[in-house]
Amino acid sequence: MKIIFITLVLLISTSPCFAVEYISSNGKNHIFGIDLGLGSIDPENFEEELDTESIVRLTYGYQYNSTWSINTGLIFGNGTELCIVTCPELRTLSYTSYILNIKGSHPLNNRWSVFGKLGVNYYDLELSGANQANVTDNGIGPLIATGFDFRAYNGFGLGIELSLQDMAVITSTGVSFNFSYMF
Repeated sequence: MKIIFITLVLLISTSPCFAVEYISSNGKNHIFGIDLGLGSIDPENFEEELDTESIVRLTYGYQYNSTWSINTGLIFGNGTELCIVTCPELRTLSYTSYILNIKGSHPLNNRWSVFGKLGVNYYDLELSGANQANVTDNGIGPLIATGFDFRAYNGFGLGIELSLQDMAVITSTGVSFNFSYMF
């Protein structure tokens, strides 16, 4: 009987930590964020992949409820690398991508959630170097991502995201850290 009583007291005292709705989102639906990250690029027409790419992402989102939001934004990606095995010259990449995605979140408790994103990106890229023809391309490709979010009571949030962005002649994969504000 004592064990049941202690279990009930612990369950009642910890129940606010496992609340389904975000306590910090009372009447707040707009989210502005900036992501900073690193990634790798796998170009189709180069023999070696670019190992390091810097990613800067600016996003705006509208959160319908604790589960669904729609996001739009702008991604800037840059990479420069010395081609060692197949050529003695620098390879460079730069792209700008406009994104639109739907984000589904599953609250783990009142501050933490795990999420997935599915969307599209309109890209404009330039890839050069490595004794290859320079590539300039633009088009539409898929975007998928997953990660974790932490939201504080004052509207500020932190997150980590793994993403994959297909841009026809290259595939960008990366990890980024997100700083956001909900208002």
